[in-house]
Amino acid sequence: MNLKKSKIAAVTLALSLSVAPAFSIAKDKAMETDHHHDHTVTSTYVDSLPKAKEFAPDKGPAVVEKSTNVVELDENGKVKASMNTEKTLSSKNTNKAQAKAAATKTVTVLAVADEEYRAAYSDWQTRVQQIVEKADDAFTRDHGIDFQVQAVANWSSQGGNSSQILSDLSRDWSGYNYDFVVGFTRDANFEAGGIAYVYPSAPGGSAFSVNLDQGVTNTAKAAQHEFSHNYGLSHDAQGSGIRCVMNYDYSYSVDYWHPGHNTQIQNNKSWYGN
Repeated sequence: MNLKKSKIAAVTLALSLSVAPAFSIAKDKAMETDHHHDHTVTSTYVDSLPKAKEFAPDKGPAVVEKSTNVVELDENGKVKASMNTEKTLSSKNTNKAQAKAAATKTVTVLAVADEEYRAAYSDWQTRVQQIVEKADDAFTRDHGIDFQVQAVANWSSQGGNSSQILSDLSRDWSGYNYDFVVGFTRDANFEAGGIAYVYPSAPGGSAFSVNLDQGVTNTAKAAQHEFSHNYGLSHDAQGSGIRCVMNYDYSYSVDYWHPGHNTQIQNNKSWYGN
C-alpha cells in the first residue's frame, strides 16, 4: 500500500500480531466452552467461526436498499473501474420495504477479494456485493443499519492460517475511509468459516473481518456473524440452546440475535456510519 498509510498500518499490524497467534481455532473453541454470559469486551481480540457442516443452496439475488456507484480498486488502492449497483427494493418485498423505511444508519463497506476468489468467480465484484447485502438483512430489519458496499478491491492474501490472513487484510487495507473492510478468500491456509476482530469500543478506523467462500448463502451467514463481532459481540456457549447467530450451533441456520446481543448492537450502533 502507499506510504501515506504507513503509520496507521503499523499500528494495526502491531495490534494484529499481538493478538493473532494467541487466538487459533482451538483457542476460540476453548473460550466458547468457558463462556459465562458476560458479553463485556475489555480489549480487542480475534474470534473465528468454524466452517458450515452442510452446503446451503444459494437463494436468489439479494435485495439492495439503495442505488450506489461502486468503484473497483487495484491492489494499491487506485481506482481502476466503476459500476452502478441499482436498488432492487420494491413493494413486492414488503418486509424489506418496511425495514428500509426504518433504516436510520448507513455504514460503508469495502469488499475485498483475494486472488484465489477472483480466479474462481469472473463475476466476483457482483458476488461479494450480493453476500454483504444478504448479510445486512437482519441488521436492517432489527437495528435499522444498512450496509452499503461503496467499493470492491483486488487483494493478494498472505498468511499461514486464518488469523494471519486477517492480519494481512488489516495491514494492506488500513487507512481507507470505510466503516468496514471485509475480505473474501479461497486461500487454502484459511481454515475457518470466518474471522474478525472483536472491538471493546469504536475502533477509530475501519473494522476488519474475512470470510471463506462457502457459497453465497453460507458466506452471508458467516459475514453477519463476523460483522457482529466488529460491533463487540462475543460467542454464546455451544450446547446452551441459545438460538442466536453468535452460537456456533445456530450460526448458519438463524439470522437473529438473542436479547442481550440485540441490546449490545443498539448500544454500539453509533460506532459506525451516519
